Amino acid sequence: MIALGGMLAAAYVVVTLAFAPLSYGPLQFRVSEMLKPLALFHPAFAIAFGVGNGIANFASPFGFYDWFFMAFVDAGAALLCWWLRRWPWLALAVQAVVISAGVAMFPLGMGAGLPFLPTFIAVLIPELVLLFVGYAVIWRKYGAEIVRGNR
Repeated sequence: MIALGGMLAAAYVVVTLAFAPLSYGPLQFRVSEMLKPLALFHPAFAIAFGVGNGIANFASPFGFYDWFFMAFVDAGAALLCWWLRRWPWLALAVQAVVISAGVAMFPLGMGAGLPFLPTFIAVLIPELVLLFVGYAVIWRKYGAEIVRGNR
């Protein structure tokens, strides 16, 4: 599980950096978010997403707010997603709201001084799209196992 978590964190970092111009800022479309529905499989993946986000955010222009706080926000959001895994659509919606609130509050709010509500909405919309598209891809292969809690 540790090796799998490490590979997941590394994949998150690589995809985030590969699309770096789109991955940071108030109008972000972080393609690596499509990996986050994997949090439905195991609670250890919450740590993987926290570590991956923390490392990927070293390239962020918003400094400490992005490096430190968003690692914990991502880990917490992924853990909430796993706890709600019996209702995957709700789990992903909660995960998207928590991540978007964290981004709007920490790096973009405290780091860039942007207002919370418009920033939250601007981050939430692509976050929901990316999580649900990622989930649809995963669902085709592993959906029944996720609902039953076997994974």
